[in-house]
This record gives sequence, C-alpha cells and structure tokens, in this order.
Amino acid sequence: MNTPSKSLTRFLAYVRPYRGVVALAVACGIVRYLVPLALPWTVKILVDEFFPAGSGRPHLQLHVLMAGLCALYAVYAVASYWRSYLAGLAGHRVIFDLRQALYLHVQRMSLSFFDRQRIGEVVSRMTTDIASAQNFVGAALVSTVMDLSCVAVIIVLLFAAHPTLAWVSLSVLPFYALLSYHLQKRIRAKSRAMHRKLQEMSGDLHEQFAGISTIQAFTQEEAEARGFREQSEEYLDTVLGSVKLQSIALGSTGFLTALGPILVLWVGATEVWSGRLSVGMLMAFYAYLGMLYQPIQRLTELNLILANSLAAMDRIFEVFDTFPEVRQRPDAVTWPRVQGEIAFEDVSFHYEGREPVLEHLQLGIASGTTVALVGPSGAGKSTLVKLLPRFYDVTGGRIMVDGTDIQRATLKSLRQQIAIVPQEPILFSGTIADNLRYGKPEAAEADIRRAAREAFAEPFIEQLPAGYDTEIGERGVRLSGGQKQRLAIARAFLRDAPIVILDEPTSALDAESEELIKQALRRLLEGRTALIIAHRLSTIQHAHRVIVLEEGRVIEQGRHDELLRRPNGLYRRYAERQLASR
Repeated sequence: MNTPSKSLTRFLAYVRPYRGVVALAVACGIVRYLVPLALPWTVKILVDEFFPAGSGRPHLQLHVLMAGLCALYAVYAVASYWRSYLAGLAGHRVIFDLRQALYLHVQRMSLSFFDRQRIGEVVSRMTTDIASAQNFVGAALVSTVMDLSCVAVIIVLLFAAHPTLAWVSLSVLPFYALLSYHLQKRIRAKSRAMHRKLQEMSGDLHEQFAGISTIQAFTQEEAEARGFREQSEEYLDTVLGSVKLQSIALGSTGFLTALGPILVLWVGATEVWSGRLSVGMLMAFYAYLGMLYQPIQRLTELNLILANSLAAMDRIFEVFDTFPEVRQRPDAVTWPRVQGEIAFEDVSFHYEGREPVLEHLQLGIASGTTVALVGPSGAGKSTLVKLLPRFYDVTGGRIMVDGTDIQRATLKSLRQQIAIVPQEPILFSGTIADNLRYGKPEAAEADIRRAAREAFAEPFIEQLPAGYDTEIGERGVRLSGGQKQRLAIARAFLRDAPIVILDEPTSALDAESEELIKQALRRLLEGRTALIIAHRLSTIQHAHRVIVLEEGRVIEQGRHDELLRRPNGLYRRYAERQLASR
C-alpha cells in the first residue's frame, strides 16, 4: 500500500516537467500577497503623522503616498491574473499527463484485470480520483508555498513593529498545529472511505444501465432502486462523517484565529494607555495580524484539500501498481505476415484461483485450414482462442505460429496477424466508417467500401440516411443483429489477417441474415487459417476438421461426416441432441 509520502513523491514526478510554470505561479502569488502589506503601514503613517492637528505635513506627500499605493495595487492585479492562470495551466497539464498515463496503463492490462475489476470502478479512478488530485497542484501546492511565504514576511513585520504583541499573537499557533496534525489522518481515512463508496456506486450504476432492458423485463426497477438508496445512504453517512471532521477543523481553527486578535487588542490597549505604543501602530499591527491569520485559515482548508488529494493519489497509484499478467518480452521481435500454421503444444491453463480449464492439450492446425471447436459449455473453447492472441498466457506448454513461440513476438505484431469476429459484435459510438476502420485505421474509402461489399453489408449501409457517415449510436443500438454482424465481418475483411477467429457468428440471427453471413464467412475464410467456436453444427459442415473438447481435453477430431458415423461418439450424441431439440 502506498504511504502518503510515497504517493506524494510519485505525483510530484508528474509536476516536475512544469516546475518552471509552478515557480512563476508561486512568485506571482507571493507578489499578490505582499502588495497588501503596504496598506496597514500606510494607515499607520496617516494616523500618526498626517491626522494629528498641526502636523504641518504638505498635501503633496499625501498624494504621492496614495498614488504609490494605487500603483502597487495595479501590480497586484497583474500578479493575481498570472498567478491564477499559471496555477490552472500547471494543474490541468499535470492531470492531463496523469490521466493519459493511467489510460495507457489500463489499456495494457490483461483481461484478467477486467475480470476482477468492474468497468465503473476503473472509470471512477480515471475521473473522480484524478479530479480530486488536480486540486493539489492548483490549490495546495501553489497556495501553500504562497501562504507560507506570506506568513513568514508578516511575522517579521510583527516583531519589527512590537515584539511583545508579536509573541502574544503567535501564542495560539502551537495549538493550531497540534489540532491540524491530529485531524489530518482522520480526514484522510474518511476521504478514502468516501472514494471507495463512490467507486462501488459507479460500478453498480454502470452494470445496471448496461443491463437496463433486463431490469425492466424482470420488473426489478424497485429492487434496484432500493439497493441504490441503501448504497447512497452509506455514501451519505461517510460524506457526513467527513463533513463533520472538516467542520470541527474549521470551527476550531476559526476560534484560535479569532482568539489571537482579541489577545492583541487586550494587551495593545494597555500599551497605548501606558504610552509605549501609538494608535497608528496598534491599527497597523492589528491589520497585519488579520493578514497573518487569513493564510493560516487557508492553510487549514488546504490541509483538508491535501488530505482528500492524497487519498485520491493512493487510489490512482494502486492502479499503476497493478501490472498485467501478459507482458511483452524485452527481446520480443516484430513479426512480418505469417503463413498461419498453429500448434498448441502440451497447453494447460487455469484462471486465478480456479480449476484447470485446459490440461496438456495437443493440437496442430495446418496453414489455410478451417478448424471448428465443439463441446459443452465450460469445455475450454473460448479460453483456447483467447490464448492465441495472448489475451491470457498459458500456464503450461506453449503455442507456436509457423514454428515460433508466440511469446517471442511483440504483442502488437502478434495481434495484427489475427482478425476476430465475436458472437456479439462490439461497435462503438461513431459512424459506420469509423467502426470499419478499427480493422485498419489507415484504410482508404475505397478499401472500406470493398470490405463492406465482401461482407454483404453495403446494401443496407447505402440505405441509411448518411450512408457510411451514419452515426450508429452506442454499441450500435440503431442496427439489427445481422447488420452488426456483417459490419464485424467487414472489419475482419479490412484487417486482412492470415488467422481468423470466429465465435459462432450466426447463433442469434434470422434465416435470411444467417444465409448472408454464411456466404460472407466463406469468402472471409478462403486461404486463411480459421478457428470457429461452433454451437450450430450446420455452420461447420464445411470445416476441414472438427475438434471436440470436453473438460479441457481433445476427445475427438475429424471431419463432420466422419464424426457423425462414429457409434457412441460424443460429437454424434451432440448432433442428435441438437436435431432433437429443433
């Protein structure tokens, strides 16, 4: 677990490139806070030297004094602008860099990371937590340096004006420091709990809105609403606990910062009566004292910001400290286009903390052949095809492509050899053309149209309001299942990879769409090595080989018609059950 100092040190590494901007912001802030220090001394001069009757002071000196004060406040205005702008610039640039680094890190995570983490929780780290950390640069880092500088200068002025009153005014500071020290740890703990509760709520909301149709279909709106209310109440209790601590901190420091001026007036009045202090000096001292306690009060508030920011930093760097299980070797090489010969050599695999899914699997696939994977749910079909692009790494054995271990290739060049058509196509918000370009980002318009024609997608695309520039909505909600599947196949055509993985792309389609997609798939698989996860046996009758899996092992293999002729064979029983269920 990250300690506060460790999290802060790591965060400051992102601030370092902008230390010049931060320094300028601090310098402008110091000027902004020092300029008002001239005002109390001006009041002292007016009261002690210009106001007494018969002082004989010429009006010209008064005008020069006040004009100089106006000029100083013009400098104050310019310094205020640059302090605010530069602090904001540094803060937003640091957070931009941090968010980009976190996004890239999360993108490199293995699928097992997303198996453990809910998407809403990950998004919460990248938005809410990073926004909390942003306050550290703009408010805490810059303002703390400015306030400390201001406090130091004012303390010097107080001792120069009247040492006795200075000691009286500073007598409350040890109590202030002790209070801040004890409250900061409790506030930080509350802040961590608050962020954790908010992350849980974000994760649940993401799941619920993604499955809103299921919630409505089973009329579970009230149950989900009750659950959300319970979570909200827990979050509210945590927030109110944090608010209570912050209120205690602000109230206590408010009392202490008010007590100091009262003591100064008390002692100062006796000094004026005894003739050891002028009225103007007491007024100036009291004004400086107000300027002293303002930054002290701000430091208390910044202490709260720092506690919240440190809690957010801890959570951000927890993600950075999570490393992908699938890693690229330092000596990995970029593969050119492969032929597509695949070999699973004594491959075993199990998910973390679970029973083995594949055990000592041996399987060879010749280049350019289509192999269908058949078997009951949990037999290891999906796991097998996820191992090939290294979404997961084998826990035993190795996978070879063209006689070379896939772990010797860079992840990018390995995955560029493979096109995947999932059972439920994943489409993104954007246009038809944007989604097709996922297969080949640099593709020209002519290539996109050719891929769409090959997948029998062009006819329905041209009927859309804006053709290839039609916005399809999140996850392609404006398209039918058959249309989305044809776009996924067109994307695979555009990728033009030597290896294709199909996860039963016709399992949930009507007859017309199924026939079109079968024709598109036959075109797609020509000359390519293909692995098909099959649920409908009608889609694999033309496969060169059928592999029957059960409990992570190859039970049978052969052509479709050969396996059907085997008496008491698992494939034959599987086919008979499927025919009987129609």
